[in-house]
Parts: sequence; structure tokens; C-alpha cells
Amino acid sequence: MNARNYLDLLRQMPIGSVDDLTAGQPFVVLAPHPDDEALGTGGLIAAACEAGQAAAVVVITDGSGSHPRSQLYPRQRLIDLRRREVERAGALLGLAPGQVSHLGLPDTRAPKEGPAFDAAISAITAIVRQAGARSLFTTWPGDPHCDHEAAALMALAVARRLPELRLWAYPVWGWHLDPLLPVERPRPRGFRIDISRHQVRKHAALAAHVSQMTDLVSDDPDGFRFSAATLEPFLGPFEYFVEMAR
Repeated sequence: MNARNYLDLLRQMPIGSVDDLTAGQPFVVLAPHPDDEALGTGGLIAAACEAGQAAAVVVITDGSGSHPRSQLYPRQRLIDLRRREVERAGALLGLAPGQVSHLGLPDTRAPKEGPAFDAAISAITAIVRQAGARSLFTTWPGDPHCDHEAAALMALAVARRLPELRLWAYPVWGWHLDPLLPVERPRPRGFRIDISRHQVRKHAALAAHVSQMTDLVSDDPDGFRFSAATLEPFLGPFEYFVEMAR
């Protein structure tokens, strides 16, 4: 099938609940970059926190690749900024500071194999165990970004160590695939959840990522910023979760 067909199937998945995804148990969100947690799972996190359900976020990379030529925000200052942003976003969704962890791997260079990959798997596995999580959420394997692909591979590797863990994938850049691009993936199975009660909090969490949503970092002409078009898929009343095959 092509991307248009696949995304249409996502939009037609049955409406479920947070419990359908997590069975009411603690869960962990694996985000390739600071902001992916709010984009794909902000409503899920807000709903869980409101219900008193334990959630945690692990951010894989340091976010330093979004504005590589900025002089106002050189690498370490940008890293510090984006860490503050994700922690502020988490607080707006209901997470305590200790529920957001950072692996600090270089942006655009998240490993897909080798010693650094193995170390990341061990770190994520330890966080999942400490949280008592029964579900792990990560970016959709078809997302066209190297760090998102790495995140999906890491989630699968963690699941091999923790066979009881249920895996779910949330699309981010997959929403912007060329509609005619072939998608070599099984028909999606999963749920869309109604987050309309939590949209205000999700939108506030998105806005907390000021470096990605505004011209705060103004001196890098190649720097990243969301546009109305790129942000649009994340502003609606549903979030979408595909069960990952192992």
C-alpha cells in the first residue's frame, strides 16, 4: 500500500482508551528528541497523569541538531535549553521532574547497533524496570528520520529483554510522507484515543518547546521550526498508536 492508504487506515482504527493501551499499569514513552513526547503522546500522558497512573519519558538525544549554525545558542546552550523545555512540557502534562530521563546521545546520530546502542538498551531497560512499566511507546518505525528509526530499534531490543512488555508506536514524521510512497508494513492494528479533554494541556506542552515552535533561535537560517502545516497533525482530538510486531 502507499502512505495515503496506510495513514487512512490509522485514522480509521477503533477508538480505544488509555487502559486499552496500558491496562492501567505504568508505562514509558521513548522519545527520539525533546518534543516528540508531546507531539505523539501528550494527550496520553496528560490523561494518565490525571487518573493517577504512573508514566515516564525517556529522551534519547540531546536536541542539539535543530539549530547547528546558531551563535546565540551554541551546542551546549541549545542542549540546556531543550532539556528545560522538555521538562517544562512534562510538568504541564503532569509529570514530576524525576519522571523525565535523558540519555543525552548526539542529535541525528542515535545508534542503531554497536556498543553505544547496547548501552542505550541497558539504560532504557533499567528505567522501564524501575518504573514497573508494562507498556513502552516509541516512534513509528516508518518515520523518515534516522533517530526515530533508532528509537524503534531500541524499543524492540528492550522488548527482547522484557518479553512481557507491550510495544506501541506513534507516528510523527510519518504523517508527512509523500502520499504515493510505498509503505512496506503490515496493515496497522491498534487504537486511536480521544484526547479532546486534554488538548489544552497538550497544546501548552507543545508551546513549551519554544525553540522548536518560535523564532527564539533566530540566527540560524537552516534551523528547524514547526510550521502550521507540520504541526497540524498533532493538534487534533485523537492520538494514534499502532501495536508493534516483535
